Amino acid sequence: MTSFLEPANGAGPWLHRLEQRCPAFTRPVAFLAVLGMLTVSSITMADVLLRWITGSGVVGLNEIVQLVFAVTVTACLPYGAAMRINLRLDILDTWIVGRLAAWTDAVGMILSLLFLSLLTWRVGIYAQEMDASGQLTLILLWPIAPSLYGIAVMLAVTVLVQCVVAANSLMRAVSYGAAEPGQESSSKAWLFVCLVYGLTALLLLYGLIDFSGLSSTVASNPGLSLAAACLLLWLLLMALAPLAATMGLLGVFCMAFFVGVSPAFSASGSEVAGFLTNSQVSVLPLFLMMGSFAAVSGIAEDVYALAQATFGRLRGGLALATIGGCAGFGAITGSTLATTAMVGRVALPEMQSRGYSPALATGCIAAGGTLGNLVPPAAALVLFALLTEASIGRLFVAAAVPALLIISAYILATALYVCLAPGSAPGRAKPKENEFRRAARRCLPAAGLFCVVLGGLYAGIFTDTEAAAVGAFGTFMIALLRGKLRRASFLRAMGDTSETTALIYPLIFSAFIFALFTDLTEVTRTMTALVATLEWPPLAIVGLLLASFIVFGTFMDAYTVMIVTVPIVTGLITGMGYDILWWGVLNLFVIEIGGISPPFGLTMFVLKDMAKVPIGVVFLGVTPFCVAGVVALAILTIFPEIALWLPSTMN
Repeated sequence: MTSFLEPANGAGPWLHRLEQRCPAFTRPVAFLAVLGMLTVSSITMADVLLRWITGSGVVGLNEIVQLVFAVTVTACLPYGAAMRINLRLDILDTWIVGRLAAWTDAVGMILSLLFLSLLTWRVGIYAQEMDASGQLTLILLWPIAPSLYGIAVMLAVTVLVQCVVAANSLMRAVSYGAAEPGQESSSKAWLFVCLVYGLTALLLLYGLIDFSGLSSTVASNPGLSLAAACLLLWLLLMALAPLAATMGLLGVFCMAFFVGVSPAFSASGSEVAGFLTNSQVSVLPLFLMMGSFAAVSGIAEDVYALAQATFGRLRGGLALATIGGCAGFGAITGSTLATTAMVGRVALPEMQSRGYSPALATGCIAAGGTLGNLVPPAAALVLFALLTEASIGRLFVAAAVPALLIISAYILATALYVCLAPGSAPGRAKPKENEFRRAARRCLPAAGLFCVVLGGLYAGIFTDTEAAAVGAFGTFMIALLRGKLRRASFLRAMGDTSETTALIYPLIFSAFIFALFTDLTEVTRTMTALVATLEWPPLAIVGLLLASFIVFGTFMDAYTVMIVTVPIVTGLITGMGYDILWWGVLNLFVIEIGGISPPFGLTMFVLKDMAKVPIGVVFLGVTPFCVAGVVALAILTIFPEIALWLPSTMN
């Protein structure tokens, strides 16, 4: 019998061994890239101090940072390809199994190979064009082409790795043996996947045969074309196609009908290269690094201990402490799953041992975990800013007061939960002597770092890049001075940063490409005009969108929802006169509320496994927090000033 993981015929064994060695070949490159990011963050930190002390810093440092990060970001991509890091919509992964899963994996890897090959080709050509024209940076007058060539080289290495991965996936599918009874997909699953990919192949074939005719049809019906493209995208995602490759290739394919094949290819390469060499490219990986070092530094335990010392004397104090601990740790990591995992690892055993009901224990951790993306600085807000060209610093400041609102809502929900179900939590616990003082002392470095990062942004002392560099270097120093950065933990932090960077940046590339197609359809203008003719109140349109986003959030993470919807929806919101800062905060809030809403909710399934309880118990526990979140969301929707007041006072 042939195994799915170890194919046993033809080129299978040696190809399998080659793929197994790819991470070992690419990991050092990715780790050196992240080490380079850390080095640049330390230099940026020194520059901030120099400007504060002497009034002058390193000349042209921003240009150095953007050129270096353009290469270091793409240097993480070969490792991501070797580790098969692809974001998929896995809601049907229990339905698509066995041989069908092997074939969908092979098709997905081939699509990724095509997308990466296209980017490599076009970025290489763009680099040649910049080299021929002698393009220089504005301050240092350094040539831009070497950095672009570096990007193209790293993308080419990624393509080589992806070739191995795709070939091995195809070999696995071809040589797949009979699965265990009950482990094969049903005929309905086969029919669905074959119809989706068959329809896609027919559309591609039709485009090749009658390109001019299809171009005329698409150009004359832009709104319908965009709707059809979005429907096809969702069907492919449901069939487990990788999001980045699918969205990017579909964007290029559809764009070609408006501007032609060659301009569509050219625009995709220049858009990606332009993004990688802009001034904000370093912000996201630096905040990701900040979260990685925070995870190994013991900050989660310290923040939870302080919250426990603050709320422990109250009934249900550990549940309240969990909300507070998640808020504090989320402010450092900026990640929902990291916050859920780290605080849950500390809080869940404590609550279980002290007699808290499984529903309350898992419910408050699930709700608190969402604060990882809601309390600034949050990586998801950086992603929104990159996709919309909004100010990262102003988005962080705009999220501060709404974050306090939803934290208060969760704390109130916990208090009501304990009052209405007294058996869900034990009575008041007697505080330990000097417990609060010791916990507060341990949290001073993290609290100070958080205040410096957000305070510097608010006061205009830091740029977005400088704030991210200060945060990354600060968490690194906290972990180092606490003796937490041993070899294993340091490599784990570097690996986490590499993997998350390799996951997110291809998504951004594809979102930019799809956004180009969306702009060509002028659908935003059409939708805004349609809304005007309907004479619906703008608030009703926003409410309808928020309800849809809650549904999306139940089975997709925040990154997926943003990547797919931001290019289409944001223009409609701003076209109705709403502020993009308010929408960015509201958009993230509603997605995270969807993430803890039954019947799906990715965070809740993580907690189900951690707590070893039925999923219904988690649903029961999280429902009051969903209600509290919706109430807070309604308040924020009706009163945009809650998000916009603080940014309006910035320097």
